[in-house]
Amino acid sequence: MPKKTFFNLPDEKREKILDIAITEFAENSYTAASVSEIVRKAKIAKGSFYQYFDNKKELYQYLIEYGTEERFNILKKLPVPKKDASLFDYLRLHFLSAVYFEVHKPRLAKIAYRAFIEEIPFPEMKEDLQRRGTTQFFKQLLTQGLVHGDVAVWIDTDMAAYVLEVIYYQLGKYFINRLKLTKNNFNYQEINEDEEIRQLLSNLMDIIEAGLKHDPDQSEKFLVAE
Repeated sequence: MPKKTFFNLPDEKREKILDIAITEFAENSYTAASVSEIVRKAKIAKGSFYQYFDNKKELYQYLIEYGTEERFNILKKLPVPKKDASLFDYLRLHFLSAVYFEVHKPRLAKIAYRAFIEEIPFPEMKEDLQRRGTTQFFKQLLTQGLVHGDVAVWIDTDMAAYVLEVIYYQLGKYFINRLKLTKNNFNYQEINEDEEIRQLLSNLMDIIEAGLKHDPDQSEKFLVAE
């Protein structure tokens, strides 16, 4: 976490440094991202940077945490599924939040994609991200789905969680390209009212349900085969 001196900065200065850092890590890999570029663009002394963060690694970790928090904030604003909602209702909600995040927070989305899918520069960070990341989250959802009878018993939950994670991180890009979504034409109101968005998301959920959903007839065949 950043030092207290970072959070004690005036809001405008703190947000400027954060915005520049987000751009630097969104446009570059961890290795290529430069503290020197960040301080140059923020017009602060390099020594000041180290009063806010111990090193580049700490800044990178903070950006990932910040992005995760922003995702959660988006999720909280979306309609909550009913108490008797199925696994697929929750998946739909999370996929929708992923699209919204990609549209409205594209730089943070790029950093998150690199961190969780492409590039994890530190072994200890890899273990932590895997423990708290989306793969583990989807595994937990699938396990609950098995318990409640939403998911077929023969599903390989590790593989299914991996597939769901890939969809989660790629779906926003697909929606943006196909529906020409922008910050100006995609907001919380459009989520509930835009028929094209709802239809496309429903088509995706039909595909996922067809592959995962529990079917009593198929279960009987599976048990006989066993």
